[in-house]
Amino acid sequence: MSDHVYKKIELVGSSPKSIEAAVENALARAKKTIRNMRWLEITETRGHIENGKI
Repeated sequence: MSDHVYKKIELVGSSPKSIEAAVENALARAKKTIRNMRWLEITETRGHIENGKI
């Protein structure tokens, strides 16, 4: 088995629709300049609360 080296970057996406849409927005922007993305890791999730609702 060969050794592997990975580059880890941080992306922050946002969307008023959903968490999935926020991830898709971040990946859509990243793929314009980053090649061969194969996996992702989501480490934080945040939301906006207005009048007691998300």
